[in-house]
Amino acid sequence: MSTYIIENANWMKDTKLTHTSLLIKDGRISAIRDSFKYYRYMKMDVSRFVMTPGHVMCDLEVPEGSDFISIKKNYLDRFINKGCTTVLTAFSIRYEYEFLNNLHARKTSLVNCPLDYTIGLKTSPTLITPDIIRSCKRHKVPVIWIDMDDADLFKDISWGWIKGLLYDYPITFVPFFTTNIDNKTKMKHLKIWQNSMESERIPHIPYEMPQREPLNLEILKKIGIYPLRGNFLVGGEISYNLYMKPEGETGTEPLSFHCDHYVLKCTMNKGKYHYVNNRGHFYPGAGEELIIQTPGYFT
Repeated sequence: MSTYIIENANWMKDTKLTHTSLLIKDGRISAIRDSFKYYRYMKMDVSRFVMTPGHVMCDLEVPEGSDFISIKKNYLDRFINKGCTTVLTAFSIRYEYEFLNNLHARKTSLVNCPLDYTIGLKTSPTLITPDIIRSCKRHKVPVIWIDMDDADLFKDISWGWIKGLLYDYPITFVPFFTTNIDNKTKMKHLKIWQNSMESERIPHIPYEMPQREPLNLEILKKIGIYPLRGNFLVGGEISYNLYMKPEGETGTEPLSFHCDHYVLKCTMNKGKYHYVNNRGHFYPGAGEELIIQTPGYFT
């Protein structure tokens, strides 16, 4: 593969805009500097765009099944056409003995996934047991979603036992609710969640994780997806989005990044265009599982 320079990039990192240039060799970032003006490699000037790393999005119900056309459409609409290159999803269990079978089934369902993926566990408070935590550690499951519809069940969790098991693999816990719970009750249960997790000093997200939206750096760091994704890292594979800036906006305005404020023009991931010329491209099986070795290392 050729060597080239991405020049004059307006790199949006969370809420900060950085002006930089990247030297790319064989599909990986070789160096990041203010400029490479004395280099004679081919240069790609992206000063007209806002550049972001490929987005990481969460979807607890990533499409699965045998209907290829339907699955392809779902991936394009939910992720690819929104600049997503990595998806965070989950498998569910109702009994402890289902852990291995359901985890394996979830991985099998992602064999044709066009995006990289990380898998967490989604379950009820009654299954937050030492054995389940040990299984999550053994199989590198970095995040657990807990059903918070019933706050009384949540209060019964023996966090003292759980905390002792998290010292070498600090799994992040996240609340979720079903559609059956009203907003007032949800807010009350979230407050219980936040107070309990803070007092017990358990790694957690204090609110529901947004679905099918770019996850912020705080979440990516806690789970351990950052810096593997959501970042431009020397030595890492080049994965980026280019967004057209709205008319009248200068390149120096430190605006928070919101997808609906910009127009996606290009997504490049692992040497392939995933989105270009207003069209998403679906590469079945191109995705790989992203194994999180140490959650929360950069928090």
